Amino acid sequence: MVTKEQYFDTALEVLAELGFKGLNIGVLCGRLGITSGSFYHHFGSWQGFVDALLEHWENRQVRILRTLKFNQGNPDDDLRAISELTLGLHHSAEAAIRAWAANDESVNLALKRVDESRRRTVHKVIDGIVADDDTAAVVASLGIAMLVGYQQIAAGGGEATSLDSLLTEFARLVYSHVRR
Repeated sequence: MVTKEQYFDTALEVLAELGFKGLNIGVLCGRLGITSGSFYHHFGSWQGFVDALLEHWENRQVRILRTLKFNQGNPDDDLRAISELTLGLHHSAEAAIRAWAANDESVNLALKRVDESRRRTVHKVIDGIVADDDTAAVVASLGIAMLVGYQQIAAGGGEATSLDSLLTEFARLVYSHVRR
């Protein structure tokens, strides 16, 4: 018996490899070694699957951010934690989700919620280091833009600067606005 979690993990791998246009019932079932009957048993329809996948992905992103409990200790540790979390994202799958969002309103809405949750969290972390809240908000938005840009360039096969290097420079930017 294949679990919903296995469907979702496989779907993210397919998105990373083939993009959203390559994600379909046949590909999922083939990779999982099951029949389409099992798929329909779990999800009822393709839209039922898409809704469940988006809910799973969104909840996982929000849950990860909540479990880290930022602004309760050392702001430097918070910034390092956000960088490590960023490095650990499934960037190829997220780039495919971003492309999919341009073609499907339900995907777009889920993506907007995830991006906004990330932006609020990054803002909170930066606000613990930067003196001015307006500056912290701009730098947080810049961080999200950097992540999205990195994902798009890397997914497009372009020559992308390593994310680790980008995050190091981003930290330098944050600390250039440190509270005096």
